[in-house]
This record gives sequence, C-alpha cells and structure tokens, in this order.
Amino acid sequence: MRYLLIALLFVTVQSMAQSARYDSLWSDPAIEARIQQGIETHRKGDCTLTLVDKQGKPIRKATVDIRQTNHAFLFGANIFMLNGFPTAQENEKYESFFTSMFNLATIPFYWKTLEPEQGKPRYTADSKPIYRRPPTDVALDFCRKHGITPRGHTLVWDEAMFAIPDWMPTDTSKMQPIIDRHIQELAQRYGETIKTWDVTNELLISRYKVPMPPDYASKAFQAAQAYFPKSTRLFINENTPSSWQGYRREFTPYYLLIENLKLKGARIDGIGMQFHLFEQPMFDNTMKGMALTPTELFRAMDLLGSFGVPLHISEITFPTLPNNETGLQQQAKMTRNFYRIWFSHPAVEAIIYWNTVDGTAVAGEDKWNGGLLNRDFSPKPAFTALTNLINREWKTAFTTSLTDGKPITFRGFYGDYTVKVTVGKKTIEKTFTLAKGQSTTVQLDL
Repeated sequence: MRYLLIALLFVTVQSMAQSARYDSLWSDPAIEARIQQGIETHRKGDCTLTLVDKQGKPIRKATVDIRQTNHAFLFGANIFMLNGFPTAQENEKYESFFTSMFNLATIPFYWKTLEPEQGKPRYTADSKPIYRRPPTDVALDFCRKHGITPRGHTLVWDEAMFAIPDWMPTDTSKMQPIIDRHIQELAQRYGETIKTWDVTNELLISRYKVPMPPDYASKAFQAAQAYFPKSTRLFINENTPSSWQGYRREFTPYYLLIENLKLKGARIDGIGMQFHLFEQPMFDNTMKGMALTPTELFRAMDLLGSFGVPLHISEITFPTLPNNETGLQQQAKMTRNFYRIWFSHPAVEAIIYWNTVDGTAVAGEDKWNGGLLNRDFSPKPAFTALTNLINREWKTAFTTSLTDGKPITFRGFYGDYTVKVTVGKKTIEKTFTLAKGQSTTVQLDL
C-alpha cells in the first residue's frame, strides 16, 4: 500500500510539473505579446462613422448602438451530421449550435460515399441516406439559408476506406480518365456555388492507400484548373504531423511537396493544415510542452505562409483525455490557446473544427471525445471557451451617445455590422461592413 501511494504521488507530481511547463510556454511574455499584437494588427481596423440626415447635415444628438453581426474571418466545422441524428429535435439542436458559432461549413465530397454506385451520385435530397454524408444539395441549401460559406472536401484522395469507390478499376492506366471526368462533373455542377476546394488530401500519409496513376496529384490540380471557374480557389490539405513539423524549407516534407507540385504546374491557391491530436504520443507530448509548442506553431505558419497564399487550419480535434473533469478543463485550455495563436497569424484565413458533437466521429475516433458538445448537446467547457472567443472577445459591440455632430471613430474586428441610431423616439437601423484594405470612412444617410 505504501509503495502504491508513493507511485501515485510521483505520477501526480510529474503531471503537475508537465502542466506547469505547458502553461509556462503559453504564458511566455514574448509569445503573448506576438499573439495580442497579431490579433490587433491583422484582425481589426479603424472605422469612422458619419451620420447625416436627409439634407446631408450631421446628426447632432443621438444614441448609437453598434453591433458586429458576422466575422470576415472564417470560423467553421464540418457539416457531416446535418440531418444525421435520430430525432428531429436533435437535428434542430445541431443546426442551432452550428449557426450560433460558425460562418463556414466543410461539405463532404468523399467519392466512395458520394458515388457508391457508378453514375448515380448522391447530390440531391432524395439520395439514399449515408451516415455522416448529407447529400450535397441539402448541405448547400443549409449554407445558403444561413449565410454560411461552403468549402468542398475533397476532389481526389487516394484512400481505401473512405475515398476511392469500390467500383473503381484497379488498373491505374484506366483510372485517370475517370478521375478527370469526376472533377469535370463537380466543376460543372458546383463550380459557381462552392468557391474553395481541397483538391488533394493527405498525400504524405502512407497507410490505407490505393494504387493511383502516376502524378495523379498534379494532374488533379491541372484538371481542376481547366474545369473550375478561374475564381475558384484550389487548396492542398495535409495531415497533422506533416503540417506542423519542420521549419527549414529544404527539410520540410510539406513545403517540398507544395514546391514540387507548383513546379509541375499546379496552381495552389491555399494550404490546409490539419490539427488532429489523435495519436497518444503526440497528445501527451503536446501537453508536456514537448511538441506543437507556440514557437513551433509560429515557425510552421511562417514557413508555409511564405508561399503567399492563405492558410486554413482545416481539421481540428482536441481530445478530452482523460474523459473526466481534468480532461474537460484541459480541452478547454487547448481550445483557447491554439485558436488565439492561429487567429493572430496574418496568413491564416480560416479555422475549422472537425467533429463538434461527441459520438459522431468516424469509426475508431469517438474514443477521443473530441467534440465541443456532449452527445446530449450539453456544452463542454471547450464550447464555452470557443464561443467566448468567437461571439464575445472577438466581436465588436458598444453603445455611445452623439452630442456634437462629430463622426464616431472606433477600432473593431473586420466583418458586418448593424448600427441602430435613436434620435428622440425614432430608431433607424443601417448596416455596413468593416473590411481590411477598404475605406474606413462610412457615411450613413438617415
């Protein structure tokens, strides 16, 4: 018994020491200063509002309420569970949660479940249901209804379990024309509605692969460039270790892959960087402050950002490990820390969580309890941490009084705004957008 108590004490002390190291890395003054300065510099802008009456004269006395209604920055998640729960009430809760938090949705285009029977793709609402794979048109209708930006994932993926249809020929010489036709069909049907696509996915993972035609990745980009509208943005997407490890161009596989594809004619308009902490050693080392440290994250974003195209933190899972109160608080802490550093970096355009509700991940991944909500849709501390960032800390809202007719000046986060001006007993509502690189002076004619 005595030895057991000593062992438990040792584990507790060791865990506390590791937690302290992790916290010290994120509370480092230099790291915190770069995060705060990055958010202030890259996510906010100065705005001047001039309020005038119908004769063009300044309003001299009014109460003005200014509220940001939408972010210019893209916060998203996959929309795989749309209409995918057993009851209507659960589906309503999922939709309500999604729209309360996100303005981007990743729509599944995994070929194996998109077209399980050759020539009969599952685009329309009357398609045969498949778990975690809502029909494309249904997902797009949801996005249109709620002003959510759709993101297509993925055109081609050489993966056996989820991506390559069972009917695909095993003769690689016969595969390329079929792949090209598939890309052409998606471009014709969705090229005008989905403006951002992952062309390829996880090229640097070697497991569960299907033999593919030579240079299929560069050919996929070339086909997408040929068939999609010129305005379509073509992304490459990669797994977690490849995205975040290595900071020297000549020794970093992801950098070299992108460079190689570009030399072969691929027009890569954006770079996806996954962040799934599925592997136990990676998770443990991260929490020990030995991997994926703030310094390493900045270096990786700086390196891939040097290509001059947007970065998307494209797939995120923060496990609840252990699955108790300690793990819940740890997940919340990670959510806040990592979202802040990503949001601060000038190259990052979008941050996309993956499976948002526990118990809805792909087979084998539910054990990580990586959702922001419990299976009963009750919020986890990580949800609270994230909604506090997206809907409070990073949203501009204030009320002021106008007494002298002078313009209202403020510094706010980029996005859409509603302004309510009350003059006497009359209230007038107007909208405006604060956008990076555009005029910061807005005249509202009342």
